[in-house]
This record gives sequence, structure tokens and C-alpha cells, in this order.
Amino acid sequence: MIQHDFDVLIVGGGVTGLVCASLLSSLLANHRPNHRPRLRIGVLEAQSPRPLAADADTDLRVVAIAPAGRGILEAAGAWQVLPPGRRAAYERMRVWQAGSTPFGSGSIGFDAADSGAPELGHIVEHDWLRLGLWTSLAESAAPSVTLLTDSPPAGLRREASAMVVELTGGALLRTRLLVGADGSDSWVREQLQLPSTGHDYAQSALVTHVSSERPHGRTAWQCFTPSGPVALLPLADGRSSVVWSCPAADARERAALADDEFAARLTVATGNVLGNLRATARRHAVPLAARHTHRYTGSRFALIGDAAHQIHPLAGQGINLGLLDAAALAETLAAHLLATRLADPGDALVLRRYERRRKGENLLTLAAMEGLHRVFTSDSSLLTRLAAAGLGVIDRLPLIKGLLADQATGLHRNRELHARL
Repeated sequence: MIQHDFDVLIVGGGVTGLVCASLLSSLLANHRPNHRPRLRIGVLEAQSPRPLAADADTDLRVVAIAPAGRGILEAAGAWQVLPPGRRAAYERMRVWQAGSTPFGSGSIGFDAADSGAPELGHIVEHDWLRLGLWTSLAESAAPSVTLLTDSPPAGLRREASAMVVELTGGALLRTRLLVGADGSDSWVREQLQLPSTGHDYAQSALVTHVSSERPHGRTAWQCFTPSGPVALLPLADGRSSVVWSCPAADARERAALADDEFAARLTVATGNVLGNLRATARRHAVPLAARHTHRYTGSRFALIGDAAHQIHPLAGQGINLGLLDAAALAETLAAHLLATRLADPGDALVLRRYERRRKGENLLTLAAMEGLHRVFTSDSSLLTRLAAAGLGVIDRLPLIKGLLADQATGLHRNRELHARL
């Protein structure tokens, strides 16, 4: 039976898992050669990313990358190879309550110029980002990272000094540390029987792209409607990406509408903020849920990204929390491994340092998104009016607005981490 030994095996070759592998490899490679640990890193993914044509239409799956996330992607070498036409910077954000206007008393706005930053973030095509990370690792001259796509995992067992993953084809992967980066339906979390708390929103996010009568103005627009938030996010080709959260039955009904009828309803839902909208792409509904795993780490395992936590997409923070997880775990492991040649990457006490660094912020963000969702979709008209008034009050308080902007960018608590990367 074929067996491969690794020091760190990452299950999940999505953006979060690939970033973790890339950063860990880079942090160790940049150390002095005579003190450099010889680490074997594996990334297990059922299939490698599909090739993408340079002239392909903008994919429906886009992610909002905050400045903190961009810094991590730059450190991983992914941002530099991302085609410019596959990302769009946004400099402003307007958020308002239905019944108000984007610039009325029930709204709040953020502008990069207020903090002296060039932008608030970028809207990026997920598949191009993942392909860039995968290609960079596959073509890297450093032999420390092995990409494994032969077969999916079928079984997991613990040994005294390792985790052993059995593949469908029968091969065994033995590793001193197993990292679950395999998404919200994590196989690693299930195999380890890690308890988690969560719920289904009974909602879906309807995603598509539209063109507009007026330009998006490099602005992210989001309106809180009684059934859920609807966002228009700027794309590089001048169109806007739509994320319309609503009850699952409504999402199915809207997905089946004729293009003209759908565009008309969306125009009304967004308060005509960009004028008349026109459907330009297919529509796809994604079920929404929230989940948080009680333990991120233990002896010889760690969870990152959606395997550890899943949040409502209303602020686009899910991908950014995953990137911060990946960077924190890579930096924690690198510091430990560089301290001594006999360091064990699966040491539970060391892995706990990563969990302490990330769990509190992830819980805080999850609670904030849950609170916003509940308030703005409440059946209480008084509560929703108070929430809308609160947006207007905060909009007139620069100090609090600045704190919220820092929270959204992800840089406020992670400056030391980015300095080390």
C-alpha cells in the first residue's frame, strides 16, 4: 500500500487552504538556510482548478476582498498574478434601509478618502484567484508543497504521533498536523466529530450580474429590505454583481422570472440607485446558513475558514475571515518551527495559540452579522425604524464611523500579523 508522509496536510484546495500552504512555505523559505526547517506540506483536493480563458465572461462567484485580505494575498503571491480585468476596486460604500434613500437620514456611507486609503476593497472573481494560487504553488521551484489530486479522502484515524488519511484509491497520507480547510460541509470536522452550533436562515442569496443606466461609480451599494439585504457590487467591466438575500422560495421564484421582469423588480428593490437595470447573466441561488465550531484545534488538527465558521454574506466578510485564519495559522506554525529543529507542528498547545488569536474576532463578526440580519429583517416596524435612524446617527459621528471602517477593512487588529508576513 502506498504511503506518503507529511508534516502538514491541508485538506481543501480552495483559496483559504492554498493561502495557508503558500504562506507557511514562504515564511520558512525566507529564513536563513542553515536554520530553515525541512517541512513537507501537502494540499489534498479532489480536482485541480479548471483552466480559464482570458476572454471568458465574469463568473458569478465573486468575493469582496478587504485591504487586510489583499495584504495576505500579496504575501502569498496571488494578487500579483491576478489579471487586472478580474478585480475591481471600490472606493465608497452606501448602506440604507428600504423606504429611505442611499443618501437620506436612514443611511450610512463610507469613503476611502476619509481615511486616506486608495480604496475600501476589491470585488474579485473567485475562480481566477484560486487558479492563481494553485498555479503559483504548482510551478514553484520550492519542493516543500505537494498538490494531491489523485482521489478524495475516505477515512481518518489517529495515531500517537500522526493523523492518517486514507484515500478512496487506498493510498495512505500520514501527517503530523491535519488542517481542515474544506469548507462549510467540512469532511475533516465531521471525521473528528467536532461539535458546532448553527442554523439555517431558510434564505438563499440570489447572485447574478446586471448592467445599469448609470455607472456604479466604484461604489458598493447595499439596501436592507424587509426580506433581506440586496447589494450591487462594482465589476471591472462596468456592470454590477448582484447578491440578493431573500427567503428561499422567493429566490427560486425570482431566478425563474423573465429577464425584464427580474430587472424591473431589482431596480425597485435597490431604490433605482443606478437607474434602470438590465439582466446580463444567468441567476443562481445559494442557501444561507450560520455555523461556528466550538473547537478550532486539538492534538494534531486545526480548522480554518468556513470549516471553522460560516457567516451571513451581508457584509462579505466570510472570505476575509478565512484569509486571516490562514495567515494566523501559518505565522503561528512558522514561529514555532523556527524556534527549534525538533518542533512538532501538531503540538496542541501551539495550535491553541492560533485558536486564541482568531476565535474571539470570528465570534464577534458572526454575532455582528447575526444582529444586523435580525434587526433589519424584523417584523417589528418600530425596531426597523430605530435601526434606520441609527444608521443616520452613526453617519454623523466620524469617530464611530472610523471604528466601523477599521473593522470592515480587517486591519485594526492585525497590523502585527501583516508586518510579519
